[in-house]
Amino acid sequence: MQVSSDLSIVDLDIPFAFVLSLGTSLNAYSNLGVLAVVTWQVLFVAVPMIVLAIRLQRYYLASAKELMRINGTTKSALANHLGESISGAITIRAFEEEDCFFAKNLDLVDKNASPYFYNFAATEWLIQRLEIMSASVLSSSAFVMALLPQGTFSPGFVGMALSYGLSLNTSFVSSIQTQCNIANQIISVERVSQYMDIPSEAAEVVEENRPLPDWPEVGNVELRDLKIRYRKDAPLVLHGITCKFEGGDKIGVVGRTGSGKTTLIGALFRLVEPAEGKIIIDSVDISTIGLHDLRSRLGIIPQDPTLFQGTIRYNLDPLGQFSDQQ
Repeated sequence: MQVSSDLSIVDLDIPFAFVLSLGTSLNAYSNLGVLAVVTWQVLFVAVPMIVLAIRLQRYYLASAKELMRINGTTKSALANHLGESISGAITIRAFEEEDCFFAKNLDLVDKNASPYFYNFAATEWLIQRLEIMSASVLSSSAFVMALLPQGTFSPGFVGMALSYGLSLNTSFVSSIQTQCNIANQIISVERVSQYMDIPSEAAEVVEENRPLPDWPEVGNVELRDLKIRYRKDAPLVLHGITCKFEGGDKIGVVGRTGSGKTTLIGALFRLVEPAEGKIIIDSVDISTIGLHDLRSRLGIIPQDPTLFQGTIRYNLDPLGQFSDQQ
């Protein structure tokens, strides 16, 4: 869900925000230019105000970006809990745990909404100061116009300058606000860049080390000092497991939630690579063969079965490798 949301922001929101920011910035500086033509003395106030606005913008972005990052993290937890609650609604009702899951959902909603609230408050803090600076520029310009000798500019020209000055407040605030929105949305670009840097899986086929056509023939599975962690800096999930399963035996792996049962099955299919140790199936180290050769020879019945659209035959043989007789 987070990936699709980030891609939508990168493809749609950021280009639109960039065009909007460019338009509002040109409008703001055009209004300021008209004021400067009539009363060039206003630049003594406008230039320091622009520098101060840039400093305020950087000060605001330092916290706003972190709030957006926190929002992305809490959104994933909320979506995951909601999905699990929907899929397990029957079990939740059977054990009468609706109130517990509802309370946890509200807690996750609060955690997800908190960064939005703080970001909104920070935005209002920035807008208030920008409006004060815009009003200072307009007031200074009007004061200088009042001191100009009579006949310096026509009344119509002065009125036009004041009209542009009145719109300076809105255009200046909109310009800074849209620039801040782009900076906040750049967080999605950072996340997409991180996704692109995720290392790919191993090769599907290793030509120089392909198993025999009838492998695995017996089905012996041997684990040798198997250690698995999900990240380099993460703690071990499986701590040096060594055991052997004979072909044809029915083995039950029992353990509490989070003990590593699913991780062990994932290691057999190389969904996660071992940090240390080996998994040997019928005298073949599975880390030395391609993923296609490994996964196409093993079968698994998942805890939550999924049916693809199509016939029963297509679900049994989606790749069309077997005839109807087989």
